[in-house]
Amino acid sequence: MMPVDQNTLLSPLNDLVFKALFGREQKQSKIILMDFLNSVLNLEEKDKITEIAYLNPFNLKEFRGDKESIMDLKVKTQKGERINIEIQVNNVDDFRKRSLYYWAKMYGETISEAEAYLTLKKSIVINILNFNIIEETERYHTEYKILEKEEHFPLIDDLSIHYIELPKFDDEKDVEKMKAIELWLTFIKRAADPESRGKLENLVERSEPLKMAKEMLEKISADEKLRQEYYAKEKARLDAISRMKYAEIKGMEKGIEKGIEKGIEKEKIKMVKNALKEGLKIELIEKLTGLNKEEIEKIRTKETLNE
Repeated sequence: MMPVDQNTLLSPLNDLVFKALFGREQKQSKIILMDFLNSVLNLEEKDKITEIAYLNPFNLKEFRGDKESIMDLKVKTQKGERINIEIQVNNVDDFRKRSLYYWAKMYGETISEAEAYLTLKKSIVINILNFNIIEETERYHTEYKILEKEEHFPLIDDLSIHYIELPKFDDEKDVEKMKAIELWLTFIKRAADPESRGKLENLVERSEPLKMAKEMLEKISADEKLRQEYYAKEKARLDAISRMKYAEIKGMEKGIEKGIEKGIEKEKIKMVKNALKEGLKIELIEKLTGLNKEEIEKIRTKETLNE
């Protein structure tokens, strides 16, 4: 399979492509994923991840026919720690609660009924988002743990949830000044952009794993079957957005109509009350307001009771 030109590279922002790149049961995928994780988690020397086992490796056959599935990636490290990586381009859910649920579910999976609680392993959730959800800060990378309220020391180190908000990340900065995580995020954002060809070449010069990732992405992009699944998944994603927008617009229109109707109704009631105070006949009030005799009498009765 021959590599393709960058003009036809698929985007790692697509979760199918991301998992095909980082989640295959092959040496190259493991190398680039470990480098990516060490960069995101800022691990150095003895703390670095040196071995991983895929808990749900990439399998195109299993994916087919499920275009709207979430292609998350789960791995186990040499320490037995679990890591879940998810990439999302649309804010279609409550990601804060969702991330905590993913962590809790994964944490529970690290123990069996016959084992003690001390065997529970650290579980890490990494969310790579192409939208912003953390309004409290302008930092693109935030990490969350369970901390004591007053002195902020951790209850236990087993919980770690990361959010990487790509719109907050400045990928225009000089490649030479980028940290390891910034090199990876620039690659993820820019790999499929033909105008970023020069920047991509500068990236791979800084990092051997990034060079390997670019070569792998070229091969993935040349796989016609995977390309078709990519286009189908993108179509399903855009269709879902379209349905949501349509429902939102229709809901707004309905709300506006109800608001207008309610406003008109209040105005008519006010007119009836004023007309009754002026002593106008019911027949004339009917013509002025469009209400029938029964409706006018109800307003008169209610007004009398309120006096």
